[in-house]
Amino acid sequence: MKFFLTTFLCIPLVLFGQNNIEKIINQEFQKGHFNGTVLYFDGKQTQKINKGFSNIQFNVEIDNKARFPIASVTKLFTSIAIIQLQEKGLIDFNDRIEKFIPNISEECKDITIQDLMIHYSGLENEPVKAVVNKYLIDDYIKEFVKKSSYDTLKFNYNNVDYVLLSKIIEMVTTKPFSESIEDLILKPLKLKNTGFVSENEVINNLAYGYHNYSFGEGNKDEPLFNDRRYISNYFGAGGIYSTTEDLLKLLFAIKGNKLISEKSKTQYLLKPQVNEYIDWLSGKPTIGFYFDDKANVYRRSGNIDGFNAEIIVNKDFDKILIILCNTDSADLQNLANTIYFKK
Repeated sequence: MKFFLTTFLCIPLVLFGQNNIEKIINQEFQKGHFNGTVLYFDGKQTQKINKGFSNIQFNVEIDNKARFPIASVTKLFTSIAIIQLQEKGLIDFNDRIEKFIPNISEECKDITIQDLMIHYSGLENEPVKAVVNKYLIDDYIKEFVKKSSYDTLKFNYNNVDYVLLSKIIEMVTTKPFSESIEDLILKPLKLKNTGFVSENEVINNLAYGYHNYSFGEGNKDEPLFNDRRYISNYFGAGGIYSTTEDLLKLLFAIKGNKLISEKSKTQYLLKPQVNEYIDWLSGKPTIGFYFDDKANVYRRSGNIDGFNAEIIVNKDFDKILIILCNTDSADLQNLANTIYFKK
């Protein structure tokens, strides 16, 4: 582990002059379509661009200290933790969730851990109420875990699945979910700029979120609104903040089998668990990523109000793009594709 981290720290971090990526980002920023940070690793060096403001009210520019809530990229952390528990023999992907959450409703008892991880649980999406009011995890589960009236055999992306996985991790480790992730992932990798959003704490260098739901279709004169959701309510579905550098460390750790074995990485993280290509996610669900077999890359994205994130990585983890934003003014998937494939 010491060698691995030393190797990472020796990779050049280049805050570079004008090039293709910077031109793209500058153009998008001028149009009002980008506010955030970009990190691109080409196998030899890491290039980094910060553009815009982490706090627009006070004109605080984004710098390398800025921490961004990463929305559903959190699910990658949760997936890795579940795989770790499976490797230790503490759970099985075929276990029914009633084994760990005995008070779950009768209609949900037969859902398996695997169902939750790839969004084939048949559960309803969470309502807005679930994130505009503060909930403890047990209260959240009691109120919002319900079977959908639609076809339960189809893929249905929702955050409830990963809130349930958060509770299962708590039950198995006998610790709060955040502490379990710290013990399993954050501390071993020394991810000092990664943690859990808490509305009751002042978190140094945490970016503010702003939204207008324009996603690349608006202009720079359109107003932005302050995010109002309780990000902590997303638990293992979207409750983590991080930096591009910490996320790169995480991806390098996956590459080097520092968190899970090569066998598990190949069988779960890199292998589609079903053959259904999800158009809006541009991939087939693995456990943790979405495999885009058309472009031969793995994707992981996230979106909570203004906080948007996008990761594209190849199978060998030697070409990596990470983008974190605190506004939703970008069409982030299109921007990521432009940078990754046309650089």
